[in-house]
Amino acid sequence: MPKHILVVDDDPDIRQVLQDRLQSYGYEVDTAADGWAAIRALERTTPSGIFLDLRMPGMDGLEVLGHIRDFLPSIPVVIITAASAPEQVLRAISAGAQTCILKPFDTSQIKQIAERWFATP
Repeated sequence: MPKHILVVDDDPDIRQVLQDRLQSYGYEVDTAADGWAAIRALERTTPSGIFLDLRMPGMDGLEVLGHIRDFLPSIPVVIITAASAPEQVLRAISAGAQTCILKPFDTSQIKQIAERWFATP
């Protein structure tokens, strides 16, 4: 059974690139355009891992991460961000994110991260 990944990003191009790439690696992928959509998606299904944008309108990635850690503490979360604010990245790691990757990212980097954090049983 393929692993299931949730991609949360307000940029439709980023969501599409991640979805296409992850599906080409054999993952099932759901997407959410904002924090509230991510919370609703997590109420329906529990993914093997989450790619989560840090900066989104409304509920930002840190708030979503807080909700995830409250209800699904063991799910791996990888923060994706264009932000060059190291303090926010450190806050995300402190709040339980596994790692952070900066946009623009190399698609081979996505494969390595997915294999490391989401492919293990």
